[in-house]
Amino acid sequence: MRKSYLKLFAVITTVLLVISCSTDTEDSLLAGEGFTNTNIRVLSIDTFTVQLSTIKFDSVITSSSERLMIGQYNDNDMGILNASAYLQLSPTSYSLDNDAVLDSVRLILGYDNYYYNDTSQVATLNIHKLTDKMSTDDTYYYNTTETPYEVTPLVSQNYTPSPNNDSIYVTLPYTFGEELFNDIRDNNITDEESFYQQLKGLTLQPGANDDGSIIGFSPSSENTYVRFFYTIPDELEAETYTYDININTYYNHIKSDVSGLPLESITDQEYNLESAVSNGISYNQAGTGYVTKIEFPSIKNIYNINGEGTVLEATLYIEPNALSHSTIQPLSETLSLYTIDQNNDLASQISNSVDVVSAELTTDGSEFNTIVYEVPVIDFLDQKLSESPETGNALILIPTDYNSTINKIIFNDSQRSDYKTKLIVTYAIYE
Repeated sequence: MRKSYLKLFAVITTVLLVISCSTDTEDSLLAGEGFTNTNIRVLSIDTFTVQLSTIKFDSVITSSSERLMIGQYNDNDMGILNASAYLQLSPTSYSLDNDAVLDSVRLILGYDNYYYNDTSQVATLNIHKLTDKMSTDDTYYYNTTETPYEVTPLVSQNYTPSPNNDSIYVTLPYTFGEELFNDIRDNNITDEESFYQQLKGLTLQPGANDDGSIIGFSPSSENTYVRFFYTIPDELEAETYTYDININTYYNHIKSDVSGLPLESITDQEYNLESAVSNGISYNQAGTGYVTKIEFPSIKNIYNINGEGTVLEATLYIEPNALSHSTIQPLSETLSLYTIDQNNDLASQISNSVDVVSAELTTDGSEFNTIVYEVPVIDFLDQKLSESPETGNALILIPTDYNSTINKIIFNDSQRSDYKTKLIVTYAIYE
């Protein structure tokens, strides 16, 4: 189909120019002497079926997300969302002055400005010690990974999230800090392995009854660390020194309780929850693994049109549900376009000869300014129309920060959106 398009480019350009200037109502035009006896018709078709369904990936990599996420809230569409962070730590060195005496120890958590949902609600931060070391055999950690930890937290602290501020400070128990500090000072801890024998890691858990927001914190050593404050008593001038332990490995555990919701019926990655049985909507949520699957089951009916033809343009318009986004649950401005195979496994990212293809949030141009995502899908349709044998490949739309946020998008299908969700194909027929 692309070859046909390239061959016809010059004549189609001519035809489109004639169409734009002509008052003739006929849909068949003569291209000119250069294409003697060739009739060109250009059709705009919006009757192809757009089929939406929801699938859920078995897991999402969260150890490369460049963000710690902590919090919990109850969402009408997605259930109870819970995010917790797991940290493996390392000292900057294994050397302290022989006379050093610990004064206090704190965990400093640097905000990274990300939040989702209602930050006006008081949140709880529970800090627990891990009972097992995070496995060094794993290249990646996932939203489903969970390392065991002590039931009783080291400390619990209530706070009102302020994601535009610098950081929050949590004072850790003196006994926790003293044991670790003294063992480093006395050379009982001299390397990474002996350090992990003493402290395997920490997990930051939200409160069981929290219902507010999920907050992003930076894992970088400049923003988030455990800091020991200490003095050396024999010095003439009292001076406070610091000793830091930084994050070297981390991941986010992200889960959702969808009991009583349509999503509850999704039992594995190969299950397709069709929008027709989920109230005319489909679901997309970063972090948890939910994505909207997009198919065009009737697209090959284009071959029923008499004459040889080519697709000039194909655009999908897909409408977010108006009740599912707000100032505290904003829509992503841009989504990336990927294909999945017949088993709902991620296949490839859609791209053209210049760049990757993305969906842009826009308005539909009507007097009501309906918000829609506009998605160029010509490359995907070219593949579908020319493939042999047929495959079960389909499209999905995901944000670029899919593994580091929990933002949702609820899409209306064609029926629920009164055909604002639709595929428009520009098709040229030549004889």
